[in-house]
Amino acid sequence: MSAAVTWLQNSLGIDVTGEWARHVHLNVGGTLYTTRRYTLRELKDHRIFGPILDGHAHRCEDGSFLIDRDGSLFRYIIAYLRDGRLSVPENFAEWDMLLQEVRYYELPAMEKSVMDHFEFQQSVFRRQLPHGVYVWWPPASSQIEEGATVKAAPCDCPASVPPPPLSLFALPITDSATGRCEARGATEDQTRALEKVHVEAAADAATRSSAGAAPSSCSSASMSVRIVPPLPGLTVEMSSGRRVMFRETQVLQDLDQLVTVLLTAYGFSIQHWDTERGRVLLTLPGLM
Repeated sequence: MSAAVTWLQNSLGIDVTGEWARHVHLNVGGTLYTTRRYTLRELKDHRIFGPILDGHAHRCEDGSFLIDRDGSLFRYIIAYLRDGRLSVPENFAEWDMLLQEVRYYELPAMEKSVMDHFEFQQSVFRRQLPHGVYVWWPPASSQIEEGATVKAAPCDCPASVPPPPLSLFALPITDSATGRCEARGATEDQTRALEKVHVEAAADAATRSSAGAAPSSCSSASMSVRIVPPLPGLTVEMSSGRRVMFRETQVLQDLDQLVTVLLTAYGFSIQHWDTERGRVLLTLPGLM
């Protein structure tokens, strides 16, 4: 091949000899992929694909080039090499594995596409979340009823509802059948324990309230919204205690809006909802 022809093919991408149209067969972890050499044209100096284009890489018995990596995830890599776009299905969950494969193939542009993808960022965010969260947003009707019983007396505020111990949300997730059974049983125990903690606290608060008299400042404090444990991106407004800020830009006015955010943005699932008292227990999928 003359130098001019080589320059036309490599610099301008003009396939003068038909070389780029030839097929190349890749055996990736036992999965066979076939593509045109044109797909790999920009990787002629690449650590892995360069020797394949030169024909110097290790071949299998059928003549295909062997790449000892994950065969199923390579579909996303070869698709990216074809059209320069990251295409993954909805509800794709193997982001960490895909990122690991992309880094092995030393494809910085694709690595950036993975890390900039909303679903990848969401998966990283969700790994920071507890396995369960308890929300208490006292209904306005309860606040009115409690306010009607307030008398002018020395402040003897009932203790605020104690948060559930963080150990309740520290269950590891396992894929084994035994682990799932143990996790399911432990989660049922944690749900009952969580409910017991708050039922006892509510009963104690009710007993103290019926005996006397908390001033309005104590009453409003006991009626504020609680999110236990606290979640990143959600902040209870200190002044009123009755509104929640989501990512410092969106104001959540009621329990329905808060639960909607927990379901859609955080990925929690509802396990128990006490409508009368405005209490909701949510967990991440896979625990119940």
